Amino acid sequence: MFRVRRWFAAIALIALALAVGASAKTSHDAAIDPGQRIGGMLVVQGLEREADLSIWTFCNPIVTATGPEARTCSVPQSRRIFAGYGIWGESKKIVDGAWHKGAWALWIDGRRVDLGRFGTDDRWMQNPSRPAAKRLVLLRLWSIVLVGAKGTHWIRYRSRLEDGGPFTFNRWKFTVMD
Repeated sequence: MFRVRRWFAAIALIALALAVGASAKTSHDAAIDPGQRIGGMLVVQGLEREADLSIWTFCNPIVTATGPEARTCSVPQSRRIFAGYGIWGESKKIVDGAWHKGAWALWIDGRRVDLGRFGTDDRWMQNPSRPAAKRLVLLRLWSIVLVGAKGTHWIRYRSRLEDGGPFTFNRWKFTVMD
């Protein structure tokens, strides 16, 4: 009887250890949600107009080819830095069609971000490829703001805008200057 209890106790202890280990791994590997910290900064849901500056003012956001691309840039120190990326099109129908077909992912300093929890923002703007054109285009961006960023960080966006089409992998290594 004593052996059976020890055996059950050992099994229970092993199961508990496995559960704790799996839980620790899951929490470490879990995607970043709004309000979580990574690399000393807070990642929050926010709009470009609510941030002090946009990373895309200092880091070239224009991607013209599929495949991997890495860029390096410097950003002035600011409390709230907008880092949402997205697409633009000549109509809401075009943007909706491309967006719903798309597969998006974001990593900040190597940790995946749960983009769906952050949401998106749409706004009409001047056509970036034809600034003289009078017709506006719709820009859709992920609502990502970095609060209190200091030092050097990596953001990586992956997108695929066509079913079965190629992925675009874009990485920006940015340094927040003192």
